Amino acid sequence: MTETETDVLVVGGGAAGIAAATTAARNGARTILVNAGPILGGELNYGAPVDGCLTARGEWAVGGFARDFFAACEKYDGYIGPVCDYRALNLVCIDPEAAKLAAIDLVSRADVQVLMYTFTDQAVVDDDGRIQGVVVRNKRGRTFIRAKTVIDATDDGDIAVAMGCEMMVSDAANGSAQSESLLFRMSGVDTGRLLDFVKSAPENFGAMEYPGFAEDAAAAIAGLVKQGQPKVLLTSDGPLLRDAVADGRMYPTSWVAVSPTSTARREVSIHTTVVPDVDATEIAREGVAFDSLHEQISMCADFLQRSLPGFEEAGLSAIDPFVGIRETRQVVGDYVLTGADVLSGKKSEDGVAKGCHELDVHDTAGHRRENVKDGGSYDIPFGCLVARDARNLLVAGRSLSADREAHSTARAMGSCMAMGQAAGTAAAMLSEPGSVSDLRGINLAGLRTLLKEQGAVLDGIS
Repeated sequence: MTETETDVLVVGGGAAGIAAATTAARNGARTILVNAGPILGGELNYGAPVDGCLTARGEWAVGGFARDFFAACEKYDGYIGPVCDYRALNLVCIDPEAAKLAAIDLVSRADVQVLMYTFTDQAVVDDDGRIQGVVVRNKRGRTFIRAKTVIDATDDGDIAVAMGCEMMVSDAANGSAQSESLLFRMSGVDTGRLLDFVKSAPENFGAMEYPGFAEDAAAAIAGLVKQGQPKVLLTSDGPLLRDAVADGRMYPTSWVAVSPTSTARREVSIHTTVVPDVDATEIAREGVAFDSLHEQISMCADFLQRSLPGFEEAGLSAIDPFVGIRETRQVVGDYVLTGADVLSGKKSEDGVAKGCHELDVHDTAGHRRENVKDGGSYDIPFGCLVARDARNLLVAGRSLSADREAHSTARAMGSCMAMGQAAGTAAAMLSEPGSVSDLRGINLAGLRTLLKEQGAVLDGIS
């Protein structure tokens, strides 16, 4: 087994991981990013709009790395920008192909050492609760990467589990997992025809769940049409989707969400497929879910071509390579973010990131959604990123310390990038000569100041 050394080791190359690695390196830390797959960016490459970036009122709740990422997407002609669904959300739409280029661009320019196709094998921990590093495995064999600070951005808390940290499943009492989805894309969509249909048959589409968008549902539909983007939500309450489910032309689903990905290709992403109650850490069951999701894609594409105006000449252009997993396990941190924190828009002196996505729980009880108070934001305290059982392990992304309700909003990609920036900055501070050896001794005021200097949004919005 070979050995190497670094200041900061980031495991996981999704939205949180690339933000953490890039930020740590920008702040002077030698940084290694370990990624199991062939591309960086995770769900940023899936085609879904990037949620958790703007409040329902339209205020930016993220900055810093996230804005740099969007600027890089624009560099590659892949930034559509903020789009309102006139239901409950303001979203940022990007081209997922440009996102792939943007992710590697930012990581490379920060001089991060990237190990692709590399899997974690073992966490090495001393008797004092410090993680000394991680043993990884790839085609060259096993390597021990010694690091001053490790950031678990695996989304499943793999490093925390390997360390023996206390974990939680957010609905352990019922034993149910949130549903999984698989996004796909269709090109050749006629946006004009689609929006004409929205205007003529508004009963089929979701609108006006957040009252700040317009005076009433009719005004919201008018705003959606005027916006000119193919960002619409076909709901199961409307006759088109309801009847298709009833007569077997569509599988049971609560909606079909359409979002723009490329104006040049006239391409949209489709978010609708669903397999409920699958523990994504049980690989055998995950394979069965994968089959079902692909069958649903074929059925939905046919339904859209035959039944939704604007899709008559559209064709399937891409299927995401990874299943969209909403939830597996979360670390128990120094602070557990709660649904009450989120819905009340709670602010914290220890806040190092913001969230603003709606409460969005997909479980066996149904689909529960609720807006953050006054369409605003809430703070994610630093303690949500610090594993309670470890001294130098940070967690960023989907496995943050949160209950199910809070997790359902904080897992949004915008919040994940903000958490990644906070974790990367904190880890870089710990790598400085003479720094404290335990994350609990970090100067939080200094961390918040540095984050704000580097563009993070921590204050100024409600």
